[in-house]
Amino acid sequence: MSVTTESDRPPPPGPAPRARRGPGGRLSETAQAAIKRYILDHRLRAGDLVPTEGRLAQELGMSRTAVREAVKALEALGVLEARPGVGLIVRPLSFDPILDHLSYGLLVDRTRLLDLVFVRRQLEAGAIESVAATVTAAQLRVLRSLVDRMGERAAQGEAFTEEDRFFHRALYGGLDNPLLLKLLDVFWQVYRRLRDQAPPLGGEDLVRTWESHREIVEALERRDAAAARAATTASLALLEQRIGRSRPA
Repeated sequence: MSVTTESDRPPPPGPAPRARRGPGGRLSETAQAAIKRYILDHRLRAGDLVPTEGRLAQELGMSRTAVREAVKALEALGVLEARPGVGLIVRPLSFDPILDHLSYGLLVDRTRLLDLVFVRRQLEAGAIESVAATVTAAQLRVLRSLVDRMGERAAQGEAFTEEDRFFHRALYGGLDNPLLLKLLDVFWQVYRRLRDQAPPLGGEDLVRTWESHREIVEALERRDAAAARAATTASLALLEQRIGRSRPA
């Protein structure tokens, strides 16, 4: 990855207007917005150098303290990176900081977990049709093995949370969509932390959950996208009902 130097960078589009504090906004937040605007206006890309804090403060018409706080905040958000021996650079786009914050927020406010389940249901209901068109024989073997293991545990009255998690990762791993997998991981991180506080699954719930996963695999084996979508929606509706019973009033 090449690093753009000051001399390589295209000339600025014009003098930056002096940054002003928005109504009710903190100066550091205003500085964050100004730095991001600077990156866009100067067409900086991942790996490109950003001016020093002193020069940014001068160009943006802000104090170095405000710029320093803004840079630290943008580092935490994954926008910038202070690289030793190189300087401040633009980081490649990553959803990890945003999704990590989402995971934390859901643990603090459990009432929002159902919102995540709703989003997950919409995502998976659409993605499963792509899976039906592209699923491989190797994927089907893995999915069948996992669903058989779920059936064994359900028959013994045991939960199969980890098998369920791996099932969904195996289901969508072939789509080459890291964001979808990361969103699923966020859900499982939260759900695993909360499952001890939820009512234990009864035998009937375990069997229904296993059967819904088995129906997904059978639909994929037939390459029946509509049936796979229906089975996926039904499976997540069961999960939504369980979480609805477990959340606080």
